[in-house]
Amino acid sequence: MIVGVVGTQGSWLKSKIIDIKNINEMEILGEAKVDRIKTRGRSDFIHKIGTKKPSGEQVRIIGFEAGMKLLLKWYIKNGIIGSPQDIEVIGFKCTFGERNGAGILTQKILDEINRYRFFNSANNISGVEAIEGLRRVLDVPVIGVFDSSFHHSIPEFRRLLGFPWNWYKKLGIKKNGFDGLSHQYMTAMIYKMEEDKKLNLITIYLGENSSVCAVKNGKSIDTSAGFSPDSGLLQRKAAGDVDGTALLFAMNELGLSVEDTLAELTDNAGFNAASGIQIEDFKDLLSAANKGNKRAKLAVDSYIDGIRKYIGAFSTVLGNIDCIVFSGEIGENNVHIRKRCLEDMDYMGIRLDLARNKELNGALSLISSDYSVVSKTKIYIVPAAEEMVIAYFAKKVIEKGKDLAPEEMIFKL
Repeated sequence: MIVGVVGTQGSWLKSKIIDIKNINEMEILGEAKVDRIKTRGRSDFIHKIGTKKPSGEQVRIIGFEAGMKLLLKWYIKNGIIGSPQDIEVIGFKCTFGERNGAGILTQKILDEINRYRFFNSANNISGVEAIEGLRRVLDVPVIGVFDSSFHHSIPEFRRLLGFPWNWYKKLGIKKNGFDGLSHQYMTAMIYKMEEDKKLNLITIYLGENSSVCAVKNGKSIDTSAGFSPDSGLLQRKAAGDVDGTALLFAMNELGLSVEDTLAELTDNAGFNAASGIQIEDFKDLLSAANKGNKRAKLAVDSYIDGIRKYIGAFSTVLGNIDCIVFSGEIGENNVHIRKRCLEDMDYMGIRLDLARNKELNGALSLISSDYSVVSKTKIYIVPAAEEMVIAYFAKKVIEKGKDLAPEEMIFKL
């Protein structure tokens, strides 16, 4: 089955065409993405055929419908598909709504997604716009695969955030967890490589958003992210976890409205704010820190410290750690971050092989030490591939002819 996978992040529109031949055989035929799609001017159009190196060009385009037409035209021109009719289903990543699982995106579900645009406006608004554009360009089922589905197995006592009870029951304010598709892919990949589905894992996804997850017997039992994707770890532009009283104090002292405060927390916070540098690549932040920029060093140290604390906390939740897994743009491609996150953890049975960590950077690989007296926890790099999970469940929905509940969403490689 030929599956198209589409996602948005703010003004980005990205896509992949995946051929799923059976459960364990998925091939990416091509991928393409275009940025700054919501504003006039030049946009970067980056594309890749199969396993070839990506190439790019600049285009002038505005709007998600126009973006979808551009991507589709490129796929046909380069022989990735023969015609739009070759695509049998579209899988679309949904960040947050009132439900989890996977199913056909009806207008009712889009309305539910819109309800949460307050705290996830960049992704929810652009997501709905992209889906509407998709429907005007392609006459195929669009399956929403909700990112929090993997975390449905977290026990209820860990979902409570300590707010008034009616906030939990009436408003649904609880720990939802995010980056679930990536954590689920990492889990499936490690279980395949280790040929063991009863391992305790700590999966660490570090990218535009970052989170840590505790996985036991293939199920998420805790995660750093809470009610919104901006919670948990320090994010690039978001504050992570905050003290509610400190937040109210700042609002009162500065005379901030709710909308102003939300903008401050999601655009003017995080390690960008701590460093005073508006970075797009985390390497730029590390470079500034290494050159003596004190605020940049402060931001890096704070980010790493948060990750280390969750490793320690989740080791108690799990009882023991069989594997630690790094993924995401920062997690899989940054030698320094992995080293700093795991240094001085010999007492926990965690020791990184420094040579492997450097030589195998960015590749699917085992990077833990072979020194058996100390190193008991295996450490892996797993390149991110959440699109595989999205494509898999989109295909499942079509094959079964019904929506999937979270507990039905079991992903295997």
